[in-house]
Amino acid sequence: MGISINDYALRVSSKYRHANPVKHSTANSTLKLSNTLLDKSVQAALAAIEIYNKPDFGYREETFSILLINAWEVLLKAKILKDNDEKIESLYIAHKENAGVFIKSKSGNYRTITIGRALSLINLDETLRANLSILVELRDNAIHFRNESPILNTKLLEVGTASLLSYLEMCKEWFQKDLSKYNFYVMPMSFFHPHELKSYSVNKDSIQNQNLLRYIGKKENSFPHDPISQHSISLRLETKFVKSKMQINPDDPDAISVIVDEEDAFTKTYIWGCKEHLVPALKKKIPRF
Repeated sequence: MGISINDYALRVSSKYRHANPVKHSTANSTLKLSNTLLDKSVQAALAAIEIYNKPDFGYREETFSILLINAWEVLLKAKILKDNDEKIESLYIAHKENAGVFIKSKSGNYRTITIGRALSLINLDETLRANLSILVELRDNAIHFRNESPILNTKLLEVGTASLLSYLEMCKEWFQKDLSKYNFYVMPMSFFHPHELKSYSVNKDSIQNQNLLRYIGKKENSFPHDPISQHSISLRLETKFVKSKMQINPDDPDAISVIVDEEDAFTKTYIWGCKEHLVPALKKKIPRF
């Protein structure tokens, strides 16, 4: 080690370690801490999707909101670390009165910033920021009280779907992380939902759930859906039975061929119109177009 036994004993003593604290920066580490947090964030997002997509799970919506917000919080912290040269102090909560001192938890570990603080430190699209604020409210309601409302569960699915698409975009933009190998979609696992009953009344919900629904409605009105934008407040995934337009040709003696409706395939592949979609998108991306 290059030091004497007495020097070694001194350096491992609590007195020496208190006077010479270990530096928290991970800038010279082989594996950057931001990348470690990114991997953790992705696993949390996948766990949220896996839980939601289970055929029968009683705590589905609540668990989904908790895990998805956890994924976002860790992703935001990874971004903050990357922007601050991997200095872990950028995630610690500073003492208001003592400069250079960070607040510790009851266990003695340094406390890290909340998702609210993380959101304030990053320049985010306002629609995405609003989407995450809704998810935080849904998460808090799930943890501290309950989310027992068919309509509220529907809105959580819509908000969560939009948030997952935004999550994919930000992983790619911030870390060049391609998540296309994963199936990042939440799926309603049946073709019938109780909330689709026309007679359902929101007034039957608790005051807490009604307040949440009003909050979501205000955000949706403030940030209407923009097909050009990467982000949305809510997106709906529709499931319905349709007659298949892909047919096997029984008259082919050599091989099984597939017949596809050409017009249907074209309209589903090329969905943008020139004036209403393409031109506005080009104007937004290319200055002075």
